[in-house]
Amino acid sequence: MESEIIHLVYVLKSTFEKNAWHGPAVKEVLADITPEQAQLRFSTSHSIIELVAHMTSWRIFVTRKLQGDTHYKVSDEQNFPIVSDWYIVLRALEESQVNLLQALQQFPYSRLEEKVPHSEYNYTYYTLIHGIIHHDLYHLGQIVLLKKTA
Repeated sequence: MESEIIHLVYVLKSTFEKNAWHGPAVKEVLADITPEQAQLRFSTSHSIIELVAHMTSWRIFVTRKLQGDTHYKVSDEQNFPIVSDWYIVLRALEESQVNLLQALQQFPYSRLEEKVPHSEYNYTYYTLIHGIIHHDLYHLGQIVLLKKTA
C-alpha cells in the first residue's frame, strides 16, 4: 500500500508538471498565458485567473485535510476569490503544489482508506486525493477552451 502513495505523488506531479498521458499538464497549459488572456471568459463563465485561483483554494483544502485539519472549509470567498494579479495567482498555485506533495508524502499510507473527517461529505482520503487531480483536470479543460478564444 505504501507504493500507492508513491503512485499518487507521481500522478499529481505528472498531471501538474509534465508527461501527463492525457495531454498538456497544468503548468504546460498555463505557461504562455498572459495577464490579459488570464482575464478571458465566455459570457458568464469564470475567467482563467478565477479558475486557477479556485483550483488553488481546493488544493489548499486537500492539503489541510491531509495535515489533519478537520475543521477547515473553503468559504464562498475562497471558492472563487476575486483576484487580479496573474503572477501572484500562478505563484500561489505553484506553492499549493509544493505543499500538497509534501503533505501527501508525509501522509501515512495506512490511512488512505479512512474517511475524511468532514461534516458534509462521506469519502476517504484516497478519494480526496484522486478528487483534486480530477478537479484540476476538469478546470484545465475549461482553461484550454478559454485560451483558444484568445
